[in-house]
Amino acid sequence: MPVTEPDTAFCLARVGKAGAGWDTLVVNGAADTALPAQDLWAVWADLAYWPLWSPLHRSVTRTAAGGLAPGMTFDQEISLGFPVGTTTEHVTLAELEPARRAAWAGAGNGIRSCHLWSFTPLPAGGTRVSNTEAFTGLPVAMLRPLVAHRWNRAFQDAVDGLIRRAGNGSHAAR
Repeated sequence: MPVTEPDTAFCLARVGKAGAGWDTLVVNGAADTALPAQDLWAVWADLAYWPLWSPLHRSVTRTAAGGLAPGMTFDQEISLGFPVGTTTEHVTLAELEPARRAAWAGAGNGIRSCHLWSFTPLPAGGTRVSNTEAFTGLPVAMLRPLVAHRWNRAFQDAVDGLIRRAGNGSHAAR
């Protein structure tokens, strides 16, 4: 059955899949908000502050000077829980459209992944925020039963935290 959700299809295509299979895990959090995409983007683009609204992040550090742009790199220390624990991932932004979407992909330890944050305008105003990641590989098939529910909840919590942070207007204060 073809994937019809655009963010999922985007990520699956980047890991070489037309659909989710036995060796694939797609995690997602999404919500609609009255906030404009520019307000959400202002919070999202301030990478060092991700740990204030994302329960997965312990730290995010730019590894090169300059602003957000395709090719920019950063390290994110993320806590994924048992059995993965806390790990540091080196990220290179592959796609970046301010106030619209940011994506990166990678491969290692037998796993390919693609991560996409999207900010889609709603017809009546406001924004749909989506945080999607697709993983594929044999280790994913073994981990999926242990992590799928928890990681989906964490991705939803990150979306909700971003919306809360943008809504209270205090994204620049720790």
